[in-house]
Amino acid sequence: MSDFRNPLDDAMPGRKLLARWVVRGTLTLETAMHLGGEGTERVDMPVLRDPREGKPLLPGTTFAGALRSALADRLAGYGVEEDPKTSVSALFGGTRASDDGEQSPLIVFDAFGELPSRHGIEIRDGVAISPGSGTAEDRKKYDYEVLPAGTTFPVRVDLLVPGTADEKSLLEALASALDAFSHGENCFGAKRSRGLGRVNATWVAERFDLKSADGWIEWALSDHLAPIQTSPAQSCIRDVLDAAAPHGVTPLRLLGDARRRVVIELDLQVRHDILIRSPGTEPGAPDVSHLGSAGAPILPGTSLAGVMRAQAHRIEKLVRNGKGDAKSWTAELFGHRFEGRRPPPGIEPRASRLRVGEAALDASQPQQRTRVAIDRFTQGTVATALFEEQTESGGCASVRLELRDPRTGELGLVLLVLKDLLDGTLPVGGTSSVGRGVLTGAATITFHDDPTKPSRTAALEPGGPPSGDAASEIDEEIRRFHDAPPLSDDQRVAATATASGGPA
Repeated sequence: MSDFRNPLDDAMPGRKLLARWVVRGTLTLETAMHLGGEGTERVDMPVLRDPREGKPLLPGTTFAGALRSALADRLAGYGVEEDPKTSVSALFGGTRASDDGEQSPLIVFDAFGELPSRHGIEIRDGVAISPGSGTAEDRKKYDYEVLPAGTTFPVRVDLLVPGTADEKSLLEALASALDAFSHGENCFGAKRSRGLGRVNATWVAERFDLKSADGWIEWALSDHLAPIQTSPAQSCIRDVLDAAAPHGVTPLRLLGDARRRVVIELDLQVRHDILIRSPGTEPGAPDVSHLGSAGAPILPGTSLAGVMRAQAHRIEKLVRNGKGDAKSWTAELFGHRFEGRRPPPGIEPRASRLRVGEAALDASQPQQRTRVAIDRFTQGTVATALFEEQTESGGCASVRLELRDPRTGELGLVLLVLKDLLDGTLPVGGTSSVGRGVLTGAATITFHDDPTKPSRTAALEPGGPPSGDAASEIDEEIRRFHDAPPLSDDQRVAATATASGGPA
């Protein structure tokens, strides 16, 4: 009789665990979000849905990737290659380039979204704006779905603390990653460089001690779908983890921030009225109305970034023409546009380093207007050309811009564009030729360019000099844009490809 052999005898030994952390949070969209699914006949870019329940789906892979990217940016800075020996790899596992990378101790679950009451998935249309004319380019229109502001996702991450790991270091890395999405500072999903996908969050956490049999029994008997007992949720993830951590692990700290960036807060007012077109969807609705999200009017980052890019292109041609790089600055700042063609060899597409936020339009009033088309030859009305528009009159918006990893002279170009915007000479939206879309306001500029020093701030208001402890740097940044040496040959080649569309 042969000896019995357990089929699991040759299996890898189990990992010894010190503890299991369960962190649950509620992500709430401050702005609309697009998580891409497969195209349909109804819309070019639908949102991702769970095939069984039809609810919006936030895959764990998407959330984990956003957390990893946010932590890597914080530790190394924007655009810096991730070091495989940092806390990023310890928490999320080895990088793609690492053949010896270990499995991540972090488990990130999928989450089903809950739409706000009385609001469903919205459809927006996107267009490409011609830098020369400032109007929509022909055949560059597409439709995409977005989840409205106010949509919530109940997310969950579990941290398995290995027996050989430093629990405090893992918790500090996890706190720093989750903190990036706790206060409306970071975005994820598509079009996040134009303000989509901005979220805030509240958190609860519980720790299960797995060094003892009692701890294992407590975990085994818990509700695995909702293992955390009722406790008040907080927006500060560090305080949440501190409260549940054992003595010797606390106090936790957020890891250092190596990001180089300039944050610009715009306080904008609509001088008259504004119309960013959204087609009517109800039988009795106007033919065209102002774009909104979750029933409220908004100032979308796509529209604001479009007019800023067009104005930056005009300014660079005026100021940099003698330097030979008059077509390069906008592409370097806002990202390259290859018009659906392959980029030339050696040039990789990348997202805009100038992040332009989306904002709610507060205290505005809808106004419905009836217009007719005028025949340019007879100067009479065109038959059957009567249409209705619903604009937003007045109102204000707080918009956040972030210039990441600024290079010499780039902030100066952005400041020149903002001067025109805040002075009311750079309208936003449609029918600007009849006085719509004129914005005025002020800006607060905060410099985060040295992690070892406190930030510096300057304030700008039309008609007055800059103020604040960084006031002297405003004129200096504009001067640097004028005096900067020509951009490199590679940058000029990329800009040429941007303008021409690149090779087929």
